[in-house]
Amino acid sequence: MLTIDIDFATLRDRAAFYQALNAQSGAPAAVGANLDALWDWLTGGMALPATICLIHAEQAAQQAEFAPVLALLEEAAQLLEGELRLVWR
Repeated sequence: MLTIDIDFATLRDRAAFYQALNAQSGAPAAVGANLDALWDWLTGGMALPATICLIHAEQAAQQAEFAPVLALLEEAAQLLEGELRLVWR
């Protein structure tokens, strides 16, 4: 099972989030850095099952920069019914 650790305390912007996720999930260079590409990768490209540990995400959820990303992750986890697990730390 794939395990990804994303520490939002170390991310300065959404581009840094995409870079961290893509590097840890084995995404090819062609995967874009936007919400549509993230959705496509999570629901159709990334190896599953997977766990994404969202470190310091509570604070990030209040920021306009990261709130859409976290909402998309939650939606993908619901759609994938246990194949994608989110752990908030």
